[in-house]
Amino acid sequence: MTDLGGKRVLVTGASQRLGAVLAQAFAARGAAVVVHCFRSREEADALASSLPPCPAPGHEVVSCDLADPDSVRRFPSVVGPVDVLVNNAAMWIRGDAPQSELDRQESVNHLAPCALIRGFAAIRPAGRDFAAVNILDAAAISGADPSPYAASKRALLRDTFELARELAPEIRVNAVAPGPVFPPCELGDAGMKRIPGTLPLKRPVSPADVADAVVLLASSRSVTGSVLAVDCGQSMLQQP
Repeated sequence: MTDLGGKRVLVTGASQRLGAVLAQAFAARGAAVVVHCFRSREEADALASSLPPCPAPGHEVVSCDLADPDSVRRFPSVVGPVDVLVNNAAMWIRGDAPQSELDRQESVNHLAPCALIRGFAAIRPAGRDFAAVNILDAAAISGADPSPYAASKRALLRDTFELARELAPEIRVNAVAPGPVFPPCELGDAGMKRIPGTLPLKRPVSPADVADAVVLLASSRSVTGSVLAVDCGQSMLQQP
């Protein structure tokens, strides 16, 4: 198992679901985890308290509305330097939602991750390693899904490559594109039950496997500008 002792890792949207699994994976490898939340402070506090102990200052909980550009701009200076940024927080909004909600989705899913990468890069102490991993969506990064949610994830995919080029050689930027792990909160489990049978590996994606991929990209100093699909073969179905 990769040893991340002494590293400080920020996971956005870490209070529950995949974000909590990612926080647990980094903590299990010795990292001090900064658990970001927006409204789920109680769940975030409980998660931070449950993580394996680490040296001072230990695990922390921070709040920020990632749909608010001013809050996002201030956030890196509030948190302080980190070694790893995992842009996991995301919104899933129906395409017929009010424009204000669609704008929030674009901010959380695309604009905020890019701003945070640049913001934390700007405060990185000289010589300190810094890597960012963006969480995409295997279904959304193909051109087949016309939804605003998919568009926001495709935009983040494009900017993953752009930021990797822009910030090299000091900073690495990669992404993981999970397949069906958890259903959108608004849909519940019913819509997920039929999906595994349509995948080449005939099973749902393991959250632990997604976390392993994120840790790999965060810690591999020879990798930047890469996207790793952890999707039980879902992306193969979208190839010509």
